[in-house]
Amino acid sequence: MVKKFFNLPTLPKNQPGFVLLVGILVVTVIIIFSAGQFDRVANFVRQGSNKVVQQQAVNLAEAGVDYAIWQLNKNAGNWYGTGTEVAVGTTGTFFVTVTDESANIKNVVATGYVPNSTSPRQKSTVKTQVVIGGQTIEFNFATQTGTGGITMNQSSTINGNIYSNGNISAGNGSQQTIDGEAYAVGTIDSPPITVTSGVIEENQEPEDMPTIDYQLWKDEATAGGIIDCAITPSSCNIDGVIASIGPKKYIGNLTISNQAKVTVTGPIYVENGNIIVRNGGTQVNLSQSFGSEGTVIITNGTITVEQGGAFNPNSASPPGYILVVTTSTLDPAMSVSNQGANAVFYALDGGAELSQSAQVNALVAKKLIMRNSATLTYASGLASAKFSSGPGGSWEIRKGSYQYTK
Repeated sequence: MVKKFFNLPTLPKNQPGFVLLVGILVVTVIIIFSAGQFDRVANFVRQGSNKVVQQQAVNLAEAGVDYAIWQLNKNAGNWYGTGTEVAVGTTGTFFVTVTDESANIKNVVATGYVPNSTSPRQKSTVKTQVVIGGQTIEFNFATQTGTGGITMNQSSTINGNIYSNGNISAGNGSQQTIDGEAYAVGTIDSPPITVTSGVIEENQEPEDMPTIDYQLWKDEATAGGIIDCAITPSSCNIDGVIASIGPKKYIGNLTISNQAKVTVTGPIYVENGNIIVRNGGTQVNLSQSFGSEGTVIITNGTITVEQGGAFNPNSASPPGYILVVTTSTLDPAMSVSNQGANAVFYALDGGAELSQSAQVNALVAKKLIMRNSATLTYASGLASAKFSSGPGGSWEIRKGSYQYTK
């Protein structure tokens, strides 16, 4: 049974006012329905407008980060924020602060405002870290060689684990020592080589060699200017003076000698020439500004360190190291003799020779020969070493550090 709650008054169709009443009812229904729809449309438009403004604030904050990176690269890292709001057309403004996390890491906080910070309709903040661009290289072994293998002569010593894609041979003399683990694709002469760990693994699979982006370091060095040694030979013969070099490209031989004290402040590229570091007291030191990161010296010629010439890391904890690279295919492409070349040496396509108490921190070469009490001592921290262009290099966003906040 259908219940009746109320009855509408009925008018005979022929009575005056009937059509008017029906019209009023219809119009009323339409107005009520339209009002509801208008409210929905208004809310939709309002929400859409808020989303647009919110996205504008995000875009302004991102623009602030881009602006900070541009300023850091423009000012060799010596920039710490806008100080005041920066207007971006009529849309809004941003404000940026930069603080030091370490020598080569900076914190950037950028806030975007629509239309400004005084009366913001919307704001958004981006927090991130920026670092100097470079390359992380894994030196997992004290020395790693290609198919040419390792030959240890006359009391030579390796302190650390080694891997050879060839043989590990004893050569001449006695008292050769590996204070670590020894792996070879071929054979290992033990004895007479003493392997203190007792880990002697022959017939292994070839191990991938660490790789270096040669062009990256050539470009980074060249960005600092070019010196043609044929035109200005004095700039390429650093003799008995205190000097700072890098980033720089040299065309011709670069010689550092006679107790010169050189501080490396950026990558060095020697094209169509050799690198020679010689004589007692001659030092090539990594700048403290690198912190725990290192930098690269690269040549397509040969590298000779002799008569007491030395490379040194900085005093950071852990220290940053100089990576000395040659792309030469000669044998030897690099030769180190007489004490303290405390650096990382790399000759992927050429031979390396250590002699007369030479000491290096890690070495990669197609072939290695050690003579006359040469020592190779692996430096902890090189398993994932970062090499960069230094504070004057290119700044970029650190992966995984980008955060949006309200």
